[in-house]
Amino acid sequence: MQNNPSAPAAPSKPGIYYGWYMVIIASLCGMMAAGISQLYMGSMLPTIVADTGWKHSAVTGALALGTILGGLLAPFAGVLADRYGPRGPITVGALVLAIGYTVVGLSQSLVVFYIGYCAARMAAQGALGASVVRSIPVNWFRQKRGRAMGVVVMAVPVGAASSAMIGQWALLQGYSWREVAFGMAALTLLVAALPAALFVRKSPEALGLLPDGAPQPLPESKSAATDRRGQPDTEFDWNLRLALKTPTLRLLIIASMLGITANGAVVFYHVTYLISKGIPQLSAVTTVSALALFGGLANLVWGVLSERYSERKLAVYSQLGAAVLIQGMLWVDTFTGALFLAMALGIVVRGESSLTSLLVATYFGRAAYGRIAGFMTSFQLFGLGAGPLIASMIYDFSHSFTLVYGVIGCTYALAALTFFFARPPTIPTSA
Repeated sequence: MQNNPSAPAAPSKPGIYYGWYMVIIASLCGMMAAGISQLYMGSMLPTIVADTGWKHSAVTGALALGTILGGLLAPFAGVLADRYGPRGPITVGALVLAIGYTVVGLSQSLVVFYIGYCAARMAAQGALGASVVRSIPVNWFRQKRGRAMGVVVMAVPVGAASSAMIGQWALLQGYSWREVAFGMAALTLLVAALPAALFVRKSPEALGLLPDGAPQPLPESKSAATDRRGQPDTEFDWNLRLALKTPTLRLLIIASMLGITANGAVVFYHVTYLISKGIPQLSAVTTVSALALFGGLANLVWGVLSERYSERKLAVYSQLGAAVLIQGMLWVDTFTGALFLAMALGIVVRGESSLTSLLVATYFGRAAYGRIAGFMTSFQLFGLGAGPLIASMIYDFSHSFTLVYGVIGCTYALAALTFFFARPPTIPTSA
C-alpha cells in the first residue's frame, strides 16, 4: 500500500501510537451520535409531547423511521470506509448530524421534526455510531483490538447517558428542548466534524506503520487455524460475498439483531415504566442514564476480556445474564432498587455490541470489515428501531409490563443461543 502524501510522517522515535488518537476521535463521534438515541429521546419524550401536543406514537415513529433509514445507509458508508478510509463518511456524517439537530430545534410541525430527526438519525447510525467508526480499531489494532474496540463502543452509551442528564439539567435551568438541540448541533461541529476532517487517516500503513504500531511485521508463529483463545487466526481477509455464504455470518446477524431489539425496547421504555411505578421523572432518567453509563464502561471490560477469552462465549454469557436480570424490573418500586438493577443490567446488556464487532473482525479480517459490518448494521438498526414499537404493541395489547419484560427476556435468551451456534467459519479451500 502506498503512503498517503498528505498524512503526517511516521514517528522517528517511540511515542503514543497514532491509532490511539484515531480511537479518541472515533469515540467523540460516537458520543455525539448518541445524542439522538433512544435513551435521549426517551428522556425528552414527556417534555416534547407536553410542548407540542404530538402523540407518543408520532414521536416514536420518527425514532423508528430514522433508525431504519440509518440501517439502509450503513452498507454504503461501510464500502466507502473500506475503499477510501473513514474520514469522508465521518466528516460528512457529523455535518449532517449537526444540520439535523438544528432542524429538530426549529421544527414547528411534525413533518419538519421528522425530516430533521431522520436526517440526524441516519447520519448518526449510518456513519458515526456503527461500522465506519468501528472500522478504526479493527484496522489500527490487532493484539490490542479488544480494548480499542471497547473504548470506541463505550462512547455511545456514555454519550447517551451524558446527553440525557445534560438535557434534564438544561430543562431544569429553564432552557427548552429546542435550545438543547441547538447546543448539540454546535458541539457536534466542534468535537466531531472538525477533528475528523483534520486528523483521521485510512490505516496505519498510510503512516508507514503496522497495526498496534508494530515496527516490524507481526510474528506468524501462531497456528494458521486458531489462536490461544481457540479463535481462527483471521488475517485471512474475507469479502462480503464469501462471508455471506457462511452460516456463521447469518447467525451473527440474527443474534445481534435479537440483542439490539431487546436493548432498544429496554432503554426507550425504562423511564416510562419507572414513572408508572411512582418514581419521579428526574430519578427515572438518572436510573436509565446509569444503565447506559455502566453499559458503556462495561464495553471496555468486555473488550479486555476478549483478548484472553473467546468473544463468542463472552457474548453468550452477556445475553444470558441480560435475560435473567431484566426480570428484576418487575419487582422494582424504589429509586435505590431501580438504580442498582440498572447498573447490573448495563454491565451485561451492552456486551453484545462490542463483542459482535470483535467477532466479525476475528472471524472475517479487516480488509472488508466496513462492508461486512455495514451489511450487518442494516439488520441491527432495523431491530433497534423496531424494539420500542414492538414493546409498545405488546403493552397496548396486554396493558401488562409483565408480558413486555417477559418477551424481552426471551429475546435475550434466544440471542444467547444463536451466539452459541455461531462457530468460527471454515476458510475456503481455494484460499
